Amino acid sequence: MEGLTAPGYEGVADAMATCGPGVAVAAIVDGQVVVDATTEGLTPRTLVHTWSAIKPVTGACVLALVDRGRLDLDQPVASVWPELGDDRLLVRHVLTHCAGRIACPDADLTDWSATTSALAAQPPDAAPGEIVCEHAITFGFLAGELVRRVDGRTLGTFLREELTGPLGLDVHVGVPTADLHRVADTVGLDDAYWADVCGDAASLRARSLGPRPDVHTDAWRTSEIPAVNGHATALGLATFHQRLLEGRLPPLVDRPGVTAHDHFVGEEVTWSLAGGQIGGDDIGMGGLGGQWAAARPADALAWAFLTSHVGDFERAQRVEDALLAALG
Repeated sequence: MEGLTAPGYEGVADAMATCGPGVAVAAIVDGQVVVDATTEGLTPRTLVHTWSAIKPVTGACVLALVDRGRLDLDQPVASVWPELGDDRLLVRHVLTHCAGRIACPDADLTDWSATTSALAAQPPDAAPGEIVCEHAITFGFLAGELVRRVDGRTLGTFLREELTGPLGLDVHVGVPTADLHRVADTVGLDDAYWADVCGDAASLRARSLGPRPDVHTDAWRTSEIPAVNGHATALGLATFHQRLLEGRLPPLVDRPGVTAHDHFVGEEVTWSLAGGQIGGDDIGMGGLGGQWAAARPADALAWAFLTSHVGDFERAQRVEDALLAALG
């Protein structure tokens, strides 16, 4: 173990010790950092691949433009991205995984122009609003191209200059070259794991994920793939959710957008207007491999569990149980 565990939170350290190597946990309670610790292989300054836990951060960029009156939730996406060619597709559909543009484009995901062009050219999987299905990869390109078309900056640049920089967050979509040395390799992301995650190769879930990416290349780490290739410290991602509790994120980040059976998740989900999940007391998002980050307003808690060793969500659940026990 390395890092901070405040008095009274020893049970969190005990829970982390059961999780094995490559785990980073940060927790903020009533505005105070009470945990910022890692297990073997990571330090509190290590940048960990967040996978889908980055989605609410990406969604917040779009909502910042909504808040400034530069976009409207009920505005047709084609009004700023005419190549999509469907006036029924609204900004709120993009943010709540109802856009119907689900399948991962057949393109090099590190090439923004090629990927967004392929996304616009491929036939939709469903009419806008017809089904709810987490847009595993395409969420980031849809949201990011909205930002680029309206603002002129890429999603990663907008995020850095408008959110993460001003709010003091060590969270990145597109890792700066100078920070590549801080990125942890992902352990266990092999073909067998990917096939298990995808399930039936013909399913909508598998088509939404596409082929297994090589996440260890500099090209992947420095590119902008804003639905999945976020890189953050646990404290950085926990602080994003703390800023929500402080009222410093764009309005509507925590508001529900749609509740329905999700064809990717396989169960009923309430998606927020930032593309994250709202469940019980949690407002946040999980990610492939066991990532989790959320705010719990009822407990004045913001926290994150990141891991470089892919696995299930049981590790994060054990840590969350220990956090809640410490809160009494």
